[in-house]
Amino acid sequence: MTVLRAVGMAFALYSRIPVPPLDWESGARRYTLYAFPLVGLAVGGGLLLWTWLAGALGLGQLLWAAGMTAIPLLITGGIHLDGFCDVCDALASHQSRERKLEIMADPHVGAFAVQGCGLLLLLTFGLWCQAERTDGGLWAALLLVPVLSRGLSAFAALTLPNARGGGLLAAVTGERRRGRWLPLCGALLCAAGLAVLKPGYLWIGGAALLALWYYVKTAKREFGGTTGDLAGWFLQLCELACLAGLVLAQSLEGVL
Repeated sequence: MTVLRAVGMAFALYSRIPVPPLDWESGARRYTLYAFPLVGLAVGGGLLLWTWLAGALGLGQLLWAAGMTAIPLLITGGIHLDGFCDVCDALASHQSRERKLEIMADPHVGAFAVQGCGLLLLLTFGLWCQAERTDGGLWAALLLVPVLSRGLSAFAALTLPNARGGGLLAAVTGERRRGRWLPLCGALLCAAGLAVLKPGYLWIGGAALLALWYYVKTAKREFGGTTGDLAGWFLQLCELACLAGLVLAQSLEGVL
């Protein structure tokens, strides 16, 4: 029951998929992040379904790309994009760590959040427009990249110090943080599976690890640790980097 509760909590927190009522005071809460990559399977399944439907209906590349950009937001409810926007405002402020944390906690949306969100969605849409829909390995990338990004996000959340010392992220990470390597191992297995399927997909795994390195460096330098908003910021950057890696792999395959 603990495992099922943890899975339910992961979907309740990080998606719009309905789940039965949960006991949030139970010990299962501290295992939520270990189940977080399973939400990625739901996102990947949605992307696969849309790709199949677009092909069956003969939809053009632009409409397919628009759907690929929107579906993750519809499934997750935009929770990660919300964190991305908050971090954009905080980083652009060039204030002290304490002030940046205050800015992230402010419910108001600043100009830099709007700019950052618009740029992220524009780049995502543009990259999907460049992606080759007939790529034989695309199905695996669509299914595994959301799992890969969430595995890395969970690992970082369980490893980095909490910049606030409290909040939602602290509630689901717990104090002992045992087994923090499990999400990382799962993420690396996803990257390895993609590389085995297609050697060119090494670019996807490399892009994800580069995004993780940048996230850890930025979180420690600018905030002294991580928060839920920073975790969402990383997830958006990681999936954008993976998409860029996918397009690069397909382009190089076409050239070579």
